[in-house]
Amino acid sequence: MKTHHWIVLAIAVLIVGAMLLWPKLQSRDIYADELTGTWRAEASSEAEYSWWMEYVFEDRTYTLTTDSAYSEEGTYTITERFLDGSLSVKKTFSDGSKEYEIIVVTTDDPDVIVIEGAQLKRVTE
Repeated sequence: MKTHHWIVLAIAVLIVGAMLLWPKLQSRDIYADELTGTWRAEASSEAEYSWWMEYVFEDRTYTLTTDSAYSEEGTYTITERFLDGSLSVKKTFSDGSKEYEIIVVTTDDPDVIVIEGAQLKRVTE
């Protein structure tokens, strides 16, 4: 084969490979997932009443449990990262029938985040 045949063959292989890989690359979340782990918030000792909440984020799924009867299980996707490091996270729950967008505020401490005004700390075992 002549050199130009090899070049055409190489370009064809690259194009076909790109066409096969493109959908896989587009289906992933576009941001690294710093949320993975268990996060807990609870009332301070000065609070009038005690409460707690715990998020567990793992493999694009989450569980929210609280001291009340309320709980959630679903999936999440990090949809946007802001200049201050905060994250926009889309939660899907109730068997996919409900979606809710939350803002996760990050801090200088990688083991502390804020969700809807509640400061959560990473649980380390």
